[in-house]
Amino acid sequence: MTAPVQVGPSPVGGGPTVFQDRDELLADVGDRIRAERRALGWSQEQLGQRSNMSWRAIKRLEHGETSLPLLVLADVCNGLGVSMSGLLSEQWVMPAVPPRRRGVPSVLSPRMAAVLRAAVPGVPLTQVALQLGMPRPVVSSRLSEAYRVLGVSDLPRDERRAAAMRVAEARGLLAPVRVVDAA
Repeated sequence: MTAPVQVGPSPVGGGPTVFQDRDELLADVGDRIRAERRALGWSQEQLGQRSNMSWRAIKRLEHGETSLPLLVLADVCNGLGVSMSGLLSEQWVMPAVPPRRRGVPSVLSPRMAAVLRAAVPGVPLTQVALQLGMPRPVVSSRLSEAYRVLGVSDLPRDERRAAAMRVAEARGLLAPVRVVDAA
């Protein structure tokens, strides 16, 4: 079995480099697919129709819950009207998203905050999932959601976690939760 490969060029040239956390890679590609879909103003169902997939499959891809066979990724990119190389490039830039009818939450949910606290830079998502007793796809989804809420989802993958922590701390969203003992 070969090691996962980082998307984009090697920082030192000479080919791709080994990517350490496959779960975060899946979450990153899912975030990019979601961003491209939202920029077009499409629902998951609409992208599914254009990609010959169900909306449930699109949802699973966007949440990083399933790996992307190359042909599935090609179908999704074709449906979005973007190239695979562009979507996977380190130079990919999040497209402008039209305002949503339903607002994005302005605060972190308790689950998002717990995942963000546990997901310090460098900790694999599988380890975070074990620590929190959550399924790995839920951890990935909550972390991606926290990135969107905090406005850092467009940053390069290796900078997002640290930036999310800084923004959350600056906004006071990671303050310790006080538990009141009823006894």
